[in-house]
This record gives sequence, C-alpha cells and structure tokens, in this order.
Amino acid sequence: MKSGEGVARGVCYYSEYLLMEGPRTRTPDASKSADAPLRVARMPGEDRRRQLLGVAVESFARNGFSGTKTRDIAAAAGVSEAILFRHFASKEDLYHAILDAKEAKSGPGQLLEELEEIAGRRDDRALFATLARHLIRSFRDDVAFHRLLMYASLEGHVLADLFYDRFGLPTGDFLGRYISQRQKEGAFRECDPGAAVLFVMGSMIHYAMMRYLFGLGEKKLAPGDDELVDQLVDLMMGGLEERPAKRGKAKGSGK
Repeated sequence: MKSGEGVARGVCYYSEYLLMEGPRTRTPDASKSADAPLRVARMPGEDRRRQLLGVAVESFARNGFSGTKTRDIAAAAGVSEAILFRHFASKEDLYHAILDAKEAKSGPGQLLEELEEIAGRRDDRALFATLARHLIRSFRDDVAFHRLLMYASLEGHVLADLFYDRFGLPTGDFLGRYISQRQKEGAFRECDPGAAVLFVMGSMIHYAMMRYLFGLGEKKLAPGDDELVDQLVDLMMGGLEERPAKRGKAKGSGK
C-alpha cells in the first residue's frame, strides 16, 4: 500500500438535437396567456456548459447518483437531453468535467507547490495548518460538491475513484513521503506513514464534514475554523513528534 492510499475516498447517449436551447421564458405578451407558446432563450456555449455543470452538481448532491437521471439534469436546467448531450457526449464526460471545474476552482497543484515549499523549510506546524485550512475552506465554500462526493463514495460510484486518483492520492502520497522523511530525520516517532496520513487528514476531513455537510454549527463545534485548526495541529504534533526518553529513570527500576 502506498503511504497515502488509506485516505478516505473520500465523489448517456445522443438523441435528436433541438434547434433552440435554454431555460424557457415567456415574452411579456405571452405571459398574459397560459396557452401562449414558450420562447426558449439562447445562452452562449461556455455559459450553458457552466450552467449544466452547476445543475448537475446540485442534482447529484441533492438526490445522489442513483436518484438522478440525465433527463432530470436537463429538466432542471430548462433544456432537452439533446442539449445536455451536445455539451457532454457521455456521463463519463460529465463526471470528468465536474472534476475539471473543481480543479480549476480549488487549484490542487498550487496547494502541492505551497506544501512542497513549506516542506523544504521543515516547518511541520505550518504544513499541517496550511493543508487543514485548504481542506476546510473547500468544504465551506463548495458544500454541494462535497455532498456529491459523499454520495459517490456511499454508492460506490466511479466519480469517487476519479476524485481520489486526481485529488486524494497525490496529496496523500506527498504527506506520506514527508512524514517518512521526518521520521528518518528523527523529528517524528516511528509508525506506519499510511496510518499517520489517516490520522492527519482524517481529523481534518471529519471536522469539515461535521461542520459543513452535517451542519453541527456553532453550538456543537464552538471554536471557529482558525482556532480549531490550531488545536488540531497541536494534537497532530503531540502525536507525531519524537519524545526524548525521560532521564534519571533506570530501566526496570520502576521509579
């Protein structure tokens, strides 16, 4: 098993094209009559693609993958399935597009670059705090995506594996390598690096899920995010740092 692989995983076909696309909106005159025809508003291609992605994420996050059909996404967006398939030729394309949008928004590559720079300074506390703040901010700012990912994990959906391969595995592998290196340098105690990765990332993700997915809120989780991160890092350092043996206590003396 690779050092980071224990990290929790956490998440269609063409039909006939229509000539017009977009949410159905009534013209001012037509709105006076319930029987008047609906006129469909056009939307630029990139705007339509972003709209469909947003609707897909919200639909999956609300009803899960087994409870969401492509026709449901199209209907929620006010278009036909043909328009959905025009932008995403298959469900697999749609899943990859959701992750592409998440990657563009959260910048995991930038995070790893920042973590690499901190690792070079051997600033353990700053590294754990930076990772924790990034993960918690991701949950706070994009609840729908993380709820979608939770459904994907529970349903054994392919999106969970795609997310893990693209986001979870690189971060987990980096963290495992760093912990292993710090063990060799004598800064961290000996333990399985994979278990240490679970300990570090699991605590961060669990807090973020409790607060932002399950809505425990301020009454149950009194500290704010920044204060909670400081406390989590204290616990992580206390668990990982190598402790010198107590002096003056002879082996087997019992004193």
